[in-house]
Amino acid sequence: MWALHARYRGRDTRRAELVRRFAEALSTLDGAGEFELLGVEDIRAYITSPETTCDVVMALLAAGDWAIGIGVVPSADKPNPEDEAQVELAKKTATDALRPTARSGAVKVRIVGARRDDSRAFNISASFALMSQVLSKRSIEGREATSLMRSGMNQNEAAGELGISKQAMSQRLQAAGWQAEQAGWQLSVNLIDHAAQL
Repeated sequence: MWALHARYRGRDTRRAELVRRFAEALSTLDGAGEFELLGVEDIRAYITSPETTCDVVMALLAAGDWAIGIGVVPSADKPNPEDEAQVELAKKTATDALRPTARSGAVKVRIVGARRDDSRAFNISASFALMSQVLSKRSIEGREATSLMRSGMNQNEAAGELGISKQAMSQRLQAAGWQAEQAGWQLSVNLIDHAAQL
């Protein structure tokens, strides 16, 4: 089971409203529990799949201005959101992973029961650091193109939506690092899933 704790690090003067809107939007993702508001800048929820964990992290990294903590509770069974003790342990672990001084773009991971020399948490954080770098170099056009692809469209459909040729769409995706994002996303899913195995 996984949980995520995110802290807004931006300068928006209406931060409470922005944080609330993010919590509501992220709560709609399949596999994410309801994001609770913790004060003005923090949100937290349990998550039942590695794919959803990655989707939430990617959304927060793409938005910028968020520091992220991930808590992992290894289990031999499928995550059970009905197990309140496990859910609370995952949430607490995510909160513990997120240092009070964490900067925006930082993704820190804690795994319950892991030894200090266990490299799994570091590897997950490193995979997101690489993807954050790809996202930070993206133009507005690249963000539009990759957002449409991430929503499930193929290149022809996305090109039509943007009113550009398939070749122009392909060029935008290449410049935006779409292939690197896809590979990084799958790597992160695999690492997060592996971390939850006993």
